[in-house]
Amino acid sequence: MHEVTTSRRDAMRSLAILPAIIAMPAVASAAPMLVCATADQIADARAWNAAMTHYLKAKADGETFDRERLGPQFEAARAKFGEERPFKGQPGWAEYKEWCEASGFSSVMKQWDDMSKAEGDAHVALLKIPAPDMPALRWKLEQTFDDDGEIALWSEKIALTIRSDFQRLLIGESVA
Repeated sequence: MHEVTTSRRDAMRSLAILPAIIAMPAVASAAPMLVCATADQIADARAWNAAMTHYLKAKADGETFDRERLGPQFEAARAKFGEERPFKGQPGWAEYKEWCEASGFSSVMKQWDDMSKAEGDAHVALLKIPAPDMPALRWKLEQTFDDDGEIALWSEKIALTIRSDFQRLLIGESVA
């Protein structure tokens, strides 16, 4: 019979490869994702990431504008005219309209409209782009409901894109 003997040096060599052996299942499970990405999937991910970056910037710009410019203008209007500002045809309308022009409130409101439109356009464009992965699909699905639980899909194209994402990304998944 042969005896199994190991020297201290052999034991230390064995310990050196232990992390690689332990990591093999994780590497093996990640390998298909690393190796099997098609050019279309990479392009989809790049387009998604660019559109998400654009949307997040537009959203952040809007929040900054709201905090730094719009909020103070509304506070100034409240201080001058109270909670209920006059509307066209009501007493005080001419004074209010004049104040809006002189204070820059009208200009700020126009800028706010433009920024809101830009943010909305970026949001819709992002929703129309194919989701490159499950986190992106999850983000899209979370966008489909308003805070009150009502469905917030803005167009059939967005709904069909999300459906296509779902079918493409969940191939082989059991859907209950």
